Amino acid sequence: MCVSLSKLENHLMRRNKPRTPALTKYCVFGGVLIMLVLAAGCSGSNSFLRKKKTSQDIPLPPGIVAPREKLQNWQKLVKSATSPSAKSNVARQLEEAFLKEDDPQLRAELLRLMGQLNLPPSDTLVERAKSDEEPSVRIQLCHLLAKSPSGSAVSVLSELALNDRDQDVRQAAIKALGRLHDPRANQVLAQLLRNRDPAIQYLAVQSLKQTTGKDFGMDLKQWEAYVYGGTPAGESQPALAEKASPRY
Repeated sequence: MCVSLSKLENHLMRRNKPRTPALTKYCVFGGVLIMLVLAAGCSGSNSFLRKKKTSQDIPLPPGIVAPREKLQNWQKLVKSATSPSAKSNVARQLEEAFLKEDDPQLRAELLRLMGQLNLPPSDTLVERAKSDEEPSVRIQLCHLLAKSPSGSAVSVLSELALNDRDQDVRQAAIKALGRLHDPRANQVLAQLLRNRDPAIQYLAVQSLKQTTGKDFGMDLKQWEAYVYGGTPAGESQPALAEKASPRY
């Protein structure tokens, strides 16, 4: 009986002895393999990132100038023009650049820089700019004509104010007409009083104040009567609605 118990003990001890399962061995091997693959991949990606160049590092083809460099060159030209003859020369260079420029943002910037020279633009430039597809270019043209009007300024601004498809361009043209202080713009501004947009009406009234020197508040009928030769009842004080209206 003792022998039997001893054999039974030995059997149980051998059975409960810890062993390393085969699955564990495979898991350890697989984990090591995955780590090696990831390490190789990271090394390859870092190498790619180190070799990758930014757009600033890539040289431009011969004869191509970066937009930022163009703008800096134009700004230097404008700053260097101190005499009337120098300003005229720079204005010609900027106009030539405008007619050749493909970037609409740079075309708008060229018109803005021309405004700093205080010289009227040529008719060729005005005609090209007023039909530009980019609204920001047409807006800058309005600013330029208001600051340095050409002979066609009133007619060009009137056309933009009445017919341009972009609301911001129309508003810029209306404000520019007022800054011209030219009575030839009065009838165009009077037409705009009948526009359904309150913002357009408001801007037209403000410009009429500048071109006529009169003040009928926001009484649109009195403004029309004055422009078209009627006899307004008298100049009124600014209406309460006008005082509360935002300045454009």
